Amino acid sequence: MTEQPAGIRDVASAVGLSVSAVSLALNGRPGVSAETRHRVLAAAAELGYRANPQAQALRRGRSSTYGLVLRSLGNPFFLEVLAGAEEVGADARATVLMLDSRYSLDHERALVTEMAAQRLAGLAIAPVGEGESFRLWQELRPGATLVALNAHAKGIAGLSRVRPDSAAAVGLPMRRLAELGHQAVAFVSAPRALLADPDRLGHFKRLARELGVRPYPVHTPLTIEDVRLAARTLLTRPDPPTAFIANSDYTAGGIYKAARDLSLRVGRHLSVVGHDDLPTSELLDPPLATLRLDGRAMGRALMERLLGRERADYVGPVELIERASLGPPVFR
Repeated sequence: MTEQPAGIRDVASAVGLSVSAVSLALNGRPGVSAETRHRVLAAAAELGYRANPQAQALRRGRSSTYGLVLRSLGNPFFLEVLAGAEEVGADARATVLMLDSRYSLDHERALVTEMAAQRLAGLAIAPVGEGESFRLWQELRPGATLVALNAHAKGIAGLSRVRPDSAAAVGLPMRRLAELGHQAVAFVSAPRALLADPDRLGHFKRLARELGVRPYPVHTPLTIEDVRLAARTLLTRPDPPTAFIANSDYTAGGIYKAARDLSLRVGRHLSVVGHDDLPTSELLDPPLATLRLDGRAMGRALMERLLGRERADYVGPVELIERASLGPPVFR
């Protein structure tokens, strides 16, 4: 049987003091003499006592644990963000918990409520929808840090935002597609009720008017299979788009599948541009043109803001990476 670690009651018993007096001594608080504190610390060291950080957080209302609630762990980009957050968190001796809302508003609310009950020091949310969970966290944990990840969070004060440059993320592929001769472009986006970054869709519509491009907003659940079905439906119209801008490299896979279903060659009959530049995107057939951004840098920026070291919004730069999935239209 595994031996249980020594607790504060074991230390109190060893030195013949009350638990409250031992707690004062272990936490360096006034109320005990220097001699008593020395005896308590010596006994704790001999017994192998280690403070329970969760119990301390509950007693003090403070914690060194932070939460990161994500829309979908199916998107590998978020793993890069977590890796960057953990780099900074490890240096600060902080713990980062990652939770998946699975694109469910109800589940997201439940996770935020649970993290508030655990008295986490701060929370970052890549939300579902426009930000109801931000307000919930602020209500349940007033004063605790809050960061919006990849979200507009319009009209919500008291938080920091960490996101890519949305205007460039839409403008770079739209202008390049227009330059290549595309006159009808689809833009993949979450369903309206679940949309966290409506500014990207707004940039798309504005640029379509400016460039004389026929816009096809595609509101669909952001799974590969749902995007596949939505793209296939659109591509069988009498006047289909000749290019797609995906919301991520992950969902771009659904567009590739739809093209294959219809015997269309990506890069020839249909151009596709992703977003995130995942390591696997260059391995697709043909390699996926995409927007490169540094997920780890975004994760580090997110953690700096959770720790309270930075407060200003962070806008990550993006770069259009041209690969064989991007080319001039071939009208069929």
